[in-house]
Amino acid sequence: MNNRIINSIIPLTSTLKDVLKTLDTNPLGIVFIINSDGCLKGIMTDGDIRRALLNDASLDENVQKNMVNDFIFGKKSNTKEQNINLLNDFIQHLPILDDFGQIVDYISVSDFVQMPVMEPTLKGNELEYVNDCIKTNWISSQGNYVQRFENAFAQYHSINHALSTTNGTSALHLALMAFDIGPGDEVIVPDLTFAASANAVIHCGAKPVLIDVHPNYWNIDPNLIEQSITSRTRAIMPVHLYGHPCDMAPILKIAKKHNMFVIEDCAEALGAQYNGQLVGTFGDAGCFSFFSNKIITTGEGGMVITRHSVLSDKMEILKNHGMKKDKRYWHEFVGFNYRMTNIQAAIGLAQIEQLDLFLERRNLIETLYNKFLKDTDGIELPPKMDWGKKVNWLYSILIDEEKTGVSRDLLIQKLKNQGIETRPFFYPLHIQPPFEVKRDFPVSTKLSQQGISLPSSINLSGKLLKKICDAIKDIFNN
Repeated sequence: MNNRIINSIIPLTSTLKDVLKTLDTNPLGIVFIINSDGCLKGIMTDGDIRRALLNDASLDENVQKNMVNDFIFGKKSNTKEQNINLLNDFIQHLPILDDFGQIVDYISVSDFVQMPVMEPTLKGNELEYVNDCIKTNWISSQGNYVQRFENAFAQYHSINHALSTTNGTSALHLALMAFDIGPGDEVIVPDLTFAASANAVIHCGAKPVLIDVHPNYWNIDPNLIEQSITSRTRAIMPVHLYGHPCDMAPILKIAKKHNMFVIEDCAEALGAQYNGQLVGTFGDAGCFSFFSNKIITTGEGGMVITRHSVLSDKMEILKNHGMKKDKRYWHEFVGFNYRMTNIQAAIGLAQIEQLDLFLERRNLIETLYNKFLKDTDGIELPPKMDWGKKVNWLYSILIDEEKTGVSRDLLIQKLKNQGIETRPFFYPLHIQPPFEVKRDFPVSTKLSQQGISLPSSINLSGKLLKKICDAIKDIFNN
């Protein structure tokens, strides 16, 4: 048994305080709990400790009451690949047991993933600006970096108003609420998108009406929108999926014809253009996400932009508890706390200062991937759009199992075994319980089954990109 196992093991007679002490000296963040025979009986993580304490557990309480005893484990007799296959987004650490149930080792996702699908790049003024926030004690939502970040974002988009928010979902919710969209209303949403798009609609009490996407462009199909419009339809929410700009002209035409709002979901598409104009500036509002895997990041955070002063004023009130701007503690509406902190905004300002470099690097990554994969039978490269200039948020392709002999899911697993992290496409909304619709969405269903996103961090070198592509080809060939 190696030292990293020994330092992570405690006996079954231990208390929660003993677990905390072990975790404090163990960077792994997990403790293995064994009985007197050395057999593994339970595990505990930082999260398990927090949940126990929140449930009024005492630090002197025995671990048995709070440990996880239905854990997943690997076997010493398994092959390395069999054990690795048990790891996933939820199981990050896997104990390895012998035939007697004794722990002999463990494996972690971090042991194998050398090429993450995405990681932030924080090499600009982030640390300087954050230190300034701390030194001046302006760490909440009142500091000047919030206004500086909003101004820089508005200036980049040549637009009047930009309001920072807690995340991209709250940006969408804020825009919908500002248009008074609520119970009985309907909003057109593409079937292939992250759930936040539809969730924001449901949070308003409205109904998301799902539309299939275009087979060539993967975004909402404008040809299918009008047939789903009813007297209750109030808005269209085009989502610029994976950094690909939607075909905005017909969408705007339909919205104008039926007197509907357009709220652009630009979470994955900061910097993308449609006919030379940045996405987010076509509709009545454009909403962005700054999660750690996005084009720029504030850790968590979002932004909503608009040209309409009245709309901006209302959103600003709503995001600050509904409180009147010139009359403290007087509330005009039932509002929300959707304010970004000064520290987040400081990071965001440093990030947007580097945006042109980020976009240039992302475009280079797509160019190299296309070069290395263009002649690979069974791979469909990202769509090309005559009307737009996309951004490479995640480099995403389709896998034709009939031609490659390898399913998308098997490819994901085989690449993970080589330390290459990937992501499947989103599940279509219509098959998920909160949004379920009993009709066919053939395009989104196919894309969801065949789509895979490859590592797309701007920190990746051309050599590593070629290594990824060679690994894919080897898997197909073998």
